[in-house]
Amino acid sequence: MKHFLARRGLRSRIIWTTALVTALAMAAMIGTVMLALNAVTRSNVESTLADRLLVFSTAIETNRSGPTAALESPVDSIEDGTWLFGSGGVQLEGPRAGKRVQAVAQSLAHVTRRTETVRRERIFLAAPVNIRGGPDPGPGVLVVSESLEPYHDTRTGILVGLIALGLLVTAGATAIAAWTMSRTLAPVEAMAELAEDWSERELDARFDDRGSENEIALLGRTLNVLLDRVAGALRGEQRLTSELAHELRTPLSGIRGEAELALMATSEPDTRERLDRVVSSVDQMSTTITTLLAIARGEEEQVSTRSSVDDIVSATLASTSGDGQDIEIRRTDEAADGMRVSATTESAVRALAPLVENAVQHASRQVTVSVTPSSRAVDITVSDDGPGLALCDGDAESLFVAGTRATDSTGAGLGLALARRVARTLGGDVTVTSVRAPTSFTLTLPRP
Repeated sequence: MKHFLARRGLRSRIIWTTALVTALAMAAMIGTVMLALNAVTRSNVESTLADRLLVFSTAIETNRSGPTAALESPVDSIEDGTWLFGSGGVQLEGPRAGKRVQAVAQSLAHVTRRTETVRRERIFLAAPVNIRGGPDPGPGVLVVSESLEPYHDTRTGILVGLIALGLLVTAGATAIAAWTMSRTLAPVEAMAELAEDWSERELDARFDDRGSENEIALLGRTLNVLLDRVAGALRGEQRLTSELAHELRTPLSGIRGEAELALMATSEPDTRERLDRVVSSVDQMSTTITTLLAIARGEEEQVSTRSSVDDIVSATLASTSGDGQDIEIRRTDEAADGMRVSATTESAVRALAPLVENAVQHASRQVTVSVTPSSRAVDITVSDDGPGLALCDGDAESLFVAGTRATDSTGAGLGLALARRVARTLGGDVTVTSVRAPTSFTLTLPRP
């Protein structure tokens, strides 16, 4: 039951707990009532038998006309449960009951003191008496009995009634708990829906404060304070990223201008090639700054934005440097012909480039880029034939923590973390699909 409740929500747990506690309480109440009823019934039957035994034994011991006259009673049912045995265990008076009942009565014909026994839903009480008068005066034994079946029928009826009452009370308590929880949690659910809607559309919305002092109103006011702090932190981050972008773009513009002037002033092929690479690198850095600035500000990609997978892979490989390593980059993305994804080429390249650069850095001889389409997404997998990944405690997710890098790496450990953040901003993801032989990372981007 504990694990069952752990898988349920708060409302279900409270309702099921109420039902369980009520059912246990009713079961305990029914058990207590039945135990008390059994004790009272047994006490009443024993008291009745003791009174009958006393009345008949007194009559037998004082009546000189014999036991027959002494046992005469206007109530036939009393005589039906009374036996008188003389010396030697001979039955002098009493009914000829069934074999089992008669055998029990006969077994008590020789008792020397008051004896009680319960057999087959009947209570028997026997005691020695002194018979006066009649054909066989002297010591004898008087046995009286009472059937418990009528009491058991009554007890069964009471038990059925109590069980029905217990079920009714449990159902009623559960229904009341469900109704109360629905009314109590309705404002919380409405607040959760509003918060989810605000997270997608606006950060300046707040919960209504109607001046109430109940717990829900206090929760709303607390959340409003928290939202104010979150909004303030986001605005501060956006201002910081804007200022950083401005400070970076200014020197980049200067570098690009100087490189273009140098291109105009020289005709040497080697110098022009180097300056062209400088201009290309500046343009790439500017594009990266623009993309990261949009991500930091939370600007969403337009739904109508579509890019060719072939363009994304080609642009990524063109911007990737092997740092002089003799690494072959092989493409097996024939399936990418004409395929498009819902992302700008610049943003997708920013997510894919760290994967390719990481593969080139750790490959032995070859890096493979493959594309696998599905109905809703496109998987771009980058694999290398290097030694594999050194995982922290075998956890592949630790690779995506900012600052995580290999001991022999010259990077800052931000590439994979940035790749995943960009991919998730685009509605996709970056995952580890193989830790060795080959080592593979997969970029998933949604299809339009």
